[in-house]
Amino acid sequence: MRERPHQNRPVLLRFALPALLGLASRGFLYGVPSATAPPSVPCLRASQFFEIANSLDSASGLGDAYDAAVQLAFGGDPHQLTAFEENQAFIYASGALPTGATRRLIILRPSIFVIDDQERSPDLLCLSSESEPKILPGRVQVQTGEREIVWETVLPEEARYAAQRPAGYTVTLQAARSVGRFLHLFYVAQRGRTVPSTLTSEHGQWKLTVPGQERVFDLWLPDPSAGAGEIAISTPSGESTMSRRPLPSGILPHGPEGSGLLETWDADYRGKQPPAWDIGRAADELQKLVREGAVRQGSVVDLGCGSGTDAIFLSSHGFTVTGIDISPTALGLAEEKARKAGVSVRWILADVTAPPKLGPFDFIYDRGCYHNVRDQSLEAYLETVHQFSHAGTKLLVLSARRDAQSPAGSSGVSEEELRFDFSPFFDVEWLREIVLESNELSVKAPGWSALLRRNDKP
Repeated sequence: MRERPHQNRPVLLRFALPALLGLASRGFLYGVPSATAPPSVPCLRASQFFEIANSLDSASGLGDAYDAAVQLAFGGDPHQLTAFEENQAFIYASGALPTGATRRLIILRPSIFVIDDQERSPDLLCLSSESEPKILPGRVQVQTGEREIVWETVLPEEARYAAQRPAGYTVTLQAARSVGRFLHLFYVAQRGRTVPSTLTSEHGQWKLTVPGQERVFDLWLPDPSAGAGEIAISTPSGESTMSRRPLPSGILPHGPEGSGLLETWDADYRGKQPPAWDIGRAADELQKLVREGAVRQGSVVDLGCGSGTDAIFLSSHGFTVTGIDISPTALGLAEEKARKAGVSVRWILADVTAPPKLGPFDFIYDRGCYHNVRDQSLEAYLETVHQFSHAGTKLLVLSARRDAQSPAGSSGVSEEELRFDFSPFFDVEWLREIVLESNELSVKAPGWSALLRRNDKP
């Protein structure tokens, strides 16, 4: 993302590394469950699945699905959550269970739930219900009226379940031995309806295809340590409605207002013409910096990488590059451009003011992010820059400029503001006036080029 005046424009991931665990695992059997699930891993409740599916199927929807997702997957503890996105077609949540296991919850609107657990302990997952469950080969059914929730364990295959009734009903799944990764499908449907999902291996990760009521979801799920994964959506006839794009690695703005802002930022990259800041080549100031050797090859993070042109330029010149942006469409374009260029970049879908744990980096690059988030999230932005840097890290900031000659109400920052904001941890190597580049030739926006160096202060 580039140069969107006066908006808190957070700015992220897709990095696919070999991560296929447990595809050959077998050996599930009827276990002898304990009276209750382990206290540190609360049971999933059938009633929650029904409530969420009914809400998503209604005209008003959930409003903000954050609390419901946290309650369902993490027992209501938001501190466990590390990534979240609320989309018109899906909801994604990822985080750590109290046991240290990693869990992904993906709700394919309105009524399909994918749970991907990385855990080596048996008795990981259980389902509680008020009504008596029906246990069939490979699945569990819990009925309420004309609807039922179906639990299928996609991997390992040949899963077996056991139910008992200490208070209500509890269904448990017990592994005969340590497996490592479990993939479950829950769906709320009319009685007798099934969801014929398929699972394959693709480039060292799971690819799960799930047909919904009106669309088909493709999910690429690497090992959680290797990345968040990707999603694509099509119609039953195969027409794409959402191109393959990354899933989030951080908590994105959510609720009606947050989702609206995300849609606004993402829409810039879905038009016939690229946004004005997307000039189709690396910025002149960045090219000059690399050409003159002002920064040496090393690790670099591009804050607000957009469609990836600058990040790809840096990768082609020997840097190890991470690009962060909040627009999934932009990152989808960036990934495609990187493939064509034959370079490797780690793409991260996240809010730059609330990023996942990354770095530190040897070089930080920011073209158009700082001046956009400054009015609303300056403290969080500076914390990110501090987190991403170490003593000696260089930071190139290309920012909109405001000075005494600027019209009243102009966007951008003054020289005094820029120097003051970064002064606690960075020394200025240069600060000079430039014209911000645009693909609109008539636009000549005043800007700053600031090269800063992290000092030794902790």
